[in-house]
Amino acid sequence: MKFLTLFSLTAALGLTSALPHDLDSTLSPRTDLQRRANDYPYKASCPGSGVDPWNFYKCQCTSFVAWRINDRLGKKFTNQYKGEHFGNANTWDTAARAAGVTINQTPKVNSVAQSNGGTYGHVAWVTAVDGSQVTIEEYNWANAENYGKRTVAKGTFSYYIHF
Repeated sequence: MKFLTLFSLTAALGLTSALPHDLDSTLSPRTDLQRRANDYPYKASCPGSGVDPWNFYKCQCTSFVAWRINDRLGKKFTNQYKGEHFGNANTWDTAARAAGVTINQTPKVNSVAQSNGGTYGHVAWVTAVDGSQVTIEEYNWANAENYGKRTVAKGTFSYYIHF
């Protein structure tokens, strides 16, 4: 007798209600693991310099998150989104509010985690939410100008920006 896991059985039946709640609400052909991979287009040049097409510095958290917003959400996000200058990560909350973007303390998959701490602040991409924990992807945190993933308490970040 062949035993199926809950995941394989649920997937085989085309159901999503029993799938782990940290997966994107709309599943794509890529697996969740692939969706959390370092697919940043400038990774080969990190550490690096120069400005990306969104007018952020390559290999920085802001560039990585700007790319995620464009790639995952299909938004035409740049450093001048809706006429507001986003600049360093510690000004993203102010710029988002001025641009009419939803900002709160509730993390959701595909939102931007934002912190005002430090000299420049930090932004990261939310890939999973499990109760009071969030899993994020980021650049330039623990590994200078490189990719990282971590799970932290949702209160680690000041705000969550929902483009």
